[in-house]
Amino acid sequence: MPGTSANVRNVRAPQPPRFARRRIRRPAFLAGGILAALCVLLVACGGDGDGIRISATTGTGSAATATPSATDSVPIEVTPTPLPVPDLPENPFASGRQVEAYLADGEADIEGCLPELVDEWDMAPEVDGVRCALLDLDGDRLDEFVFLVSFASGADDASPYPADLWFFEDEEAGYRFFNSARALANASTSALRIRNTDDLTSDGLPEVVMTWDECGASTCITHVTIASHHNGTLENLAPTDASIESIEEFAMDEGGVIRLEGGLVGSVGAGPQRPSTTYVRWAGARFRTEVIEGAPTYLVHLINDADRLFNAGSFAEAQAAYLEAATNTTLPDWKAEIGEAPGRPELHAYAVFRAAISEFKQSDLLGAGRLLERAATQYPETMHGSAAVEYLIALDGGAPPEEACTAAERFLDAFRTQYVEFWNYGYENPERTVFTLCR
Repeated sequence: MPGTSANVRNVRAPQPPRFARRRIRRPAFLAGGILAALCVLLVACGGDGDGIRISATTGTGSAATATPSATDSVPIEVTPTPLPVPDLPENPFASGRQVEAYLADGEADIEGCLPELVDEWDMAPEVDGVRCALLDLDGDRLDEFVFLVSFASGADDASPYPADLWFFEDEEAGYRFFNSARALANASTSALRIRNTDDLTSDGLPEVVMTWDECGASTCITHVTIASHHNGTLENLAPTDASIESIEEFAMDEGGVIRLEGGLVGSVGAGPQRPSTTYVRWAGARFRTEVIEGAPTYLVHLINDADRLFNAGSFAEAQAAYLEAATNTTLPDWKAEIGEAPGRPELHAYAVFRAAISEFKQSDLLGAGRLLERAATQYPETMHGSAAVEYLIALDGGAPPEEACTAAERFLDAFRTQYVEFWNYGYENPERTVFTLCR
């Protein structure tokens, strides 16, 4: 399977059961009694003072066959009855220890991924990816056993199946159950998949990369769990933000980098969206997550990008991004698409205003003044164009930029409800208030 390590063994060659064998001795009195009777009957039973000499023959003729002494024992091999497949418990996800005894002393088809247990427990017969793997997780040269427990959701087919991944010690340790995906993730996992079993930390030990879903009313978030023995005990090394909404693709890139494609939420309340990519990579001491936004699909996304640069202190880059947004007429206007008043004029005015603030942050007062005049004259019917007028009036009166910003905020605060309503672009986009315009 693509993305799954070659050292995952998922063959259906049954492993012969291993049972203890023991010796059973015949009772000594049986052989002793027979020999005593022979001594009475046979002439050969006698002695010359050097001790008793016993000889016994069977059959006729001159050939004689020696009879075993009373102290000899005859081994008899006895095969103990193997443990049966355990019954389905009331809470199967809490029954890992119930299975470990069966793995050690039953007729478990381990390399075949326990088809008999899958059948007895009526598990979901098919899973995405492999159901089990034999891996040396701790470096002792013995393979631990991991097994995916999964059940039908009981709801519609679109619902993710509840699942868990169980970790058992190696054969020499009696397949002791010692961890699970639910314990590592501290969550009730569903739609769980084994994605990869390569060494991602360069310590010579494989990691078990798995994904699982957490679903709400309109969308599912896919989380990554990385089970690793890198620090001497099995733990989840995945960052808490190693996730993506509405996953479209999972991939393992060169260098062991985990790539998640998706990011679109199936909800009207999310507002205008754009795809994103989440990268999870080993950084030498721990895994790190990086989220890269996809190409803008609406004009407001250009504004979001420019604000992100401004908030990061990259004022020159932010200014260029604002001016690009202020002249863009190709990206769609989401407000107009959903039947509200067109938002393009207000977004253009905001972009020019913020470009002016970026100039102030770079100590270019003259350039900032020109941009404020542009906002005021080109967009006089907008809230942001009118706020630019108030800002300029305060500057002309000798106020520093901070006081001019307060004057613009005071003006907009009279239209607070209208202002907040305009900036309602759904929960997938940043919130803005009158106090975030020029600070």
